[in-house]
Amino acid sequence: MTTQVCARCQRPTDEPVVVAVEHGASAGGGTAYACPGCAPGFPEPRDPLAEIAALRRARRPEPRG
Repeated sequence: MTTQVCARCQRPTDEPVVVAVEHGASAGGGTAYACPGCAPGFPEPRDPLAEIAALRRARRPEPRG
């Protein structure tokens, strides 16, 4: 992988860790990288599709029995 700049400390790193993937409709998206020292301080990435599925399951009416 190529050298990237850490999103937290702004230093270049030869061992970048993906900490966020940004999506954009018209301008595309981007990837945020962190150095191995800063990466544990970022929250775990969330899967928006899994969150939508969980909301749909929560709204589904219970079957009557």
